[in-house]
Amino acid sequence: MEQGRASDDGYNLLLGAGAPKKKGLLWTWDCARIAVLALAILALLALGLAKLVHGGEPQPEEPPVAIPGSSARLRITNGCSKDSLWLANFAFEAPFFPQDLEVAAGETHTFAIPDEGLAATRFWAKWKCDAVGKDCKIGESGGPGESCSSTNGCAPPVDSKFEATFGCMVEASKCAHNPSLPSEPLGPTDWWDVSQVDGWTLPYKVEIVGECPGAPAVIDCSSLSLDSCPEDDNLGPSGTHSLRVHDPDDPSLTVGCYSPCAKLTYAQWGQGLGFPPDAREAQHYCCPTPPISPEQCSSGPVVDTKFVKAVHKLCPGVYGYSYDDGMGLGQCPAGTKYDVTFYCPQGA
Repeated sequence: MEQGRASDDGYNLLLGAGAPKKKGLLWTWDCARIAVLALAILALLALGLAKLVHGGEPQPEEPPVAIPGSSARLRITNGCSKDSLWLANFAFEAPFFPQDLEVAAGETHTFAIPDEGLAATRFWAKWKCDAVGKDCKIGESGGPGESCSSTNGCAPPVDSKFEATFGCMVEASKCAHNPSLPSEPLGPTDWWDVSQVDGWTLPYKVEIVGECPGAPAVIDCSSLSLDSCPEDDNLGPSGTHSLRVHDPDDPSLTVGCYSPCAKLTYAQWGQGLGFPPDAREAQHYCCPTPPISPEQCSSGPVVDTKFVKAVHKLCPGVYGYSYDDGMGLGQCPAGTKYDVTFYCPQGA
C-alpha cells in the first residue's frame, strides 16, 4: 500500500488532481505506471535544465554528412611529429571553407570540392598559433577572413602553399563560372601549382591520386629548411642581403624565406625593401612582362642567386622564379585527388 500511496501522489502531482475516491487493484496499477513515467520525465527535464544552466558534458556530434554535389578531391595532412597546424584558405578572394581549421599532428582534413568546380583557391598552413589559430609564428600573412598581429601587422606573404582551380565534373550547363571570365564556365581540367616564386615557410609534399599525365605524381619539397635560406644573396643594384624572415618579437627566430623578388618588393615587418616590381632594382628579379621578356628573365641575374639554387636542390621540379624551367601549372583531369602534406620546420 505504501507503493500505491507514492504512485497516487506522483499521479496527482503530474495532473494537479485531488485524491481519488476509488482504489481498485487495476486502477492502482495503472496509476503506478503513470506515476513512474511522470517521475522519469521530470528527472529527464531536470537533468536537461541542469546541463543547460551549468554546462554539462556535450553529446558527441554525428559524423559530418557529405555535401551533395561535392567530392573529396583535396586532403591536407599535418606531417608534424607533435605540433598542431591550422589551415587557412580562400577561393577567389573570399574564404570558402571554415578558416583556421586545427589539424593535430598526424591527422588529415578532407575538403569537399564542389563537383561544379571551384576557381582560384589557395590553401596554406599556419604554425605555433593560439588555441583558435591566431597569433601564429608562421602563416599569419593575412588574406580574406584572416587576422594579423595588432602590434606587428601581417607577415610577409612568403607562405608555402597549394593553389588550384578545380575543374567541373558535371555537364557544362551546370558548371561554375570562372570569376575572372564570368561568361565562360569552368572546363573539365584542374589547374594547380606549388612554387617558391614568393619564398617558403614550411616543408611540404604533394601526391597525385589518379591518372594525370600533365603533372608529376609527386612534388617532394619536404627537405625545404629555413636553415637553408641564404643569408647573403647578391641582389644586384640593391646590394647583398639576407633572405631570412625574422620574427619581429624574437629576431633570433627565422620564420620564413624571401625569394629575391619578395625581398625587394615586400615591405611587411620592415624587413623587405619595398620597391615596385618594375623598378630598376627589382625588375630583373621579379620579371614583370613588360618590360622584362621571358628570355631576358631566364638569362638574367635571378638565375644565379643562391635562393634559386637552393630551391632547385631542395624542391626539385618547382619554380624558383618567374619563367623558371621547373614545373609551372599542373594540369589534371577534374576529379583527380590531391594529397598535400605540410611539415613543421626542420628541428622544431
